Amino acid sequence: MFRAFLVLSSGSVIGKFIGFLREILMAALFGTGTYVAAYRVAQTAMLMPIEFFLTNSLEAGFVPLYVRYAKEDPKKARAFLTVTVMLFLLLAGIIFLFLYLGSSWWVKTLAPGMDDTSKALTASMLHVMALAVPLYILGMLMAYLEMAHDRYLTASLRSTIQSVGLISGSLLAIYFKNPLFLAWGFVFAYLFYLLWLLSSLYNLGLLHFKATLSRHLAIETFRAFWKSVRPVLIVPLLIQGNIAIERIVASLIGSTAIAAVDYAKFVTETGVILVAAPLGMVGLSALSGLDPDLVRQKVGQIANIVLIFMIPISLFIACNNVDIVHILYARGAFDQESVEVTSEILLGFSIGMWAQVLSYYFIRVLNSQLRNTEVLIYTSISILVDVGIKLLLYKNFGPVVLGLGLSVNFIVLWLFTTYALNLYKELKDTFLSLTVGSLFYIVTYIFISQKLIGLSHIVHFISIATISCLYWIFYVLLQPRLRKYVYLLIGSLHDLF
Repeated sequence: MFRAFLVLSSGSVIGKFIGFLREILMAALFGTGTYVAAYRVAQTAMLMPIEFFLTNSLEAGFVPLYVRYAKEDPKKARAFLTVTVMLFLLLAGIIFLFLYLGSSWWVKTLAPGMDDTSKALTASMLHVMALAVPLYILGMLMAYLEMAHDRYLTASLRSTIQSVGLISGSLLAIYFKNPLFLAWGFVFAYLFYLLWLLSSLYNLGLLHFKATLSRHLAIETFRAFWKSVRPVLIVPLLIQGNIAIERIVASLIGSTAIAAVDYAKFVTETGVILVAAPLGMVGLSALSGLDPDLVRQKVGQIANIVLIFMIPISLFIACNNVDIVHILYARGAFDQESVEVTSEILLGFSIGMWAQVLSYYFIRVLNSQLRNTEVLIYTSISILVDVGIKLLLYKNFGPVVLGLGLSVNFIVLWLFTTYALNLYKELKDTFLSLTVGSLFYIVTYIFISQKLIGLSHIVHFISIATISCLYWIFYVLLQPRLRKYVYLLIGSLHDLF
């Protein structure tokens, strides 16, 4: 399990680095202007109807069931795969037609605050990106199929391939003065990804489609799939609805906020991409069907280690949000207004970054146990809290509320999932120790920052980062409860290498 996590996490590191180059390039070339805002909205418009069913169907239904079938009855596993592919192809066709024929209406719905020129450009991009719908859907399905067979390399490089496509599209858009190349970069990235996956699965002998499919077996596997995913089908609707509310509120705050949200998310979603997503992917296959007490023991150890790293990182980003935005983006078309808006949103996001990572992982653990009704309840409540904060407070608090709402969302979700997995006792001591350490850190940060006034953003950032690392290393090593989990991590690394 740990080796699989390292493969996925290493791929995510590569993807994050390429994504970092992508965001710097886009910030320098386009800033938070019309081109990048149109692309962000078009991408959201394209992914939203897909995510209504795809991710939760794969994680809450396909992977847990396929893993069990593969262990118990390979014939049933092959039938289940065939049924799933047919179902997803049908849904891909429906979504493609919706996006292609209803692009203008869909864009107006998602970004009412955009001007007419920006809406027209966004609709044109959406026409192009609709072509990627079947590529994206089949690519995700094949990636999860590969992971169900303990193969993680291709899945780990998905974000890298997407970023390379967008970088290529950005350069072509500037060279040919045609922003539609941004959308074409996305399409060709997923065409390449799907072809690579199909080739890899074929060579490994994992493409087990049935030439003739028993009607009885097809109905049986479909019913099992439907029973598993039915409770969580509304979850993507809530999540994508929340994203739509986020885009709408951002457009009402100002066009700068639309692109600024994604620039800020690029920083805080690092934890999910590098830690939570790999853990969740491995957990779906490794924890399916295990004894609940064994699952709680394994998940508790991992969660304590994640807390020890993520709470200090979240606090560091919150305290240094302006420096981070300046260093990453403040060049070219990314002006002072862009810096200010992005920094405010980043502050809001960073408050709950630690909870975002853990709640994501805990949800995947619940999915692996087919406890999907609980997932629906917890996710619904946390998202409703998020939506309420955004809609009620954006006029008074401005851009920061876009991040603050999401942070409260994840903190509420973390509390629910911790209770559901009975991890309160396992996490209580670690959380309290880190809370005390955070209070001392804030006092130390305020004192040191006053001594560093006048330094450039990068020198100030490096100085604070060095001091912060030393502070947390000494603090964790001086706390026996925290120190034992660090030793556990070091021991796992030693055994692996």
